[in-house]
Amino acid sequence: MTSPGRHGRISRTERAARAATGMPGRHPEHLTYRPGRAEWCQLARWLAELWPNDEYTAIVTNAWRHDQQ
Repeated sequence: MTSPGRHGRISRTERAARAATGMPGRHPEHLTYRPGRAEWCQLARWLAELWPNDEYTAIVTNAWRHDQQ
């Protein structure tokens, strides 16, 4: 959910994603934008700081398992 610098037309996929989440149509960030390598690296650093023992993976895996039932 990044890319506040892009302006212009919003794709049909982006409009659908915004409608599904209740995000305002003129919000500057995009839900369907795929982050670049630097953004993924930053996210990995934040996760390592917040959960140094890899608790995040356990949380996500547990949530996924509950959703599959």
